Amino acid sequence: MANKNFSKYGKALRILILYMGVFAAIWACEEDIDPTVNDPSVSIFFLNKDSLDAVNLITDSLTIELEVYDSIILALEDSADLLVDSLITLTDSIANGGDLKQDSTIVAENILKLNASLNIIEDEDSVVNASYKGWLSTATTINSGSVKIITIENNKNGQSISYEDSSTIWKLPLDMQADDIDVDITIADSVYNLVVSYSRTTAADEKNKVVIGTSDFNIISTDFKNPYLSCNGCEASKTTIYVEF
Repeated sequence: MANKNFSKYGKALRILILYMGVFAAIWACEEDIDPTVNDPSVSIFFLNKDSLDAVNLITDSLTIELEVYDSIILALEDSADLLVDSLITLTDSIANGGDLKQDSTIVAENILKLNASLNIIEDEDSVVNASYKGWLSTATTINSGSVKIITIENNKNGQSISYEDSSTIWKLPLDMQADDIDVDITIADSVYNLVVSYSRTTAADEKNKVVIGTSDFNIISTDFKNPYLSCNGCEASKTTIYVEF
C-alpha cells in the first residue's frame, strides 16, 4: 500500500517539476528579450536660408537683365522688319525703272549692321540666360534641403556620428534612455545646437515583444533659425523638424 502511494505521489511530483521547468524556461526567455526600439530617430530638414537669399538676389538681378535684353532684341527685330520692308519697296521701284540703287544699297548696309548688332545682343542674352538657369538650379537644390552634415554629437552620452554624403532629409538619432536629446550639429565650419524633448511609450507587438515608440516632440532650444515641427503631438514616423541656417 505504501509503495502504491509513493508511486502515485512520485508521479505527481515529477509532473510538478516538469511544469515548473517549463514556466522557468518561459520566464527566462521573457527576461532575455530586450525591448525593440520602433523609431530611434526623427526626420529633420535643413534649409540654407542665407545662401538661398543670396542666390535669389542674383536670380532677381539676372531676371531684370534678361528683360532688358528682351526689349532690346524686340526693338532691333522691329527695326529690321522696317528696313526689310523699305528695301522691298526700293527694289520694286528700281524694277519699275526708278533710280534708287544708292538708296537701296544704304538700306541693305543698314540691315547688315543691324543684324550684326542683333547677333551680338542675342549672344550676350544667351550667356546671361545660361547663368540664370545655373543659379536657378542652385536655388532649387537649396530649396530641396540638400546639405552635407559633418557630424551629429550627442552632448549627454558623448556619442558622435560622422557623415560623408549629402542628403535632403536627415534622420536625427534619438536617445531611448532619455526623454530629450541635446545635440551639436556641424554643417561646414559652423556648429548648431539643438535640444528636443519627446515622450517615450512602450507597447507589446503581435509577438509579445516590448516596442518603444516616441511622439509629442517639442523644440526646447536651438541655434537654428525659424524652427518648427510639421506635426505636433505625432509619432516620430509622422514628424519632421524644419530648421534654417
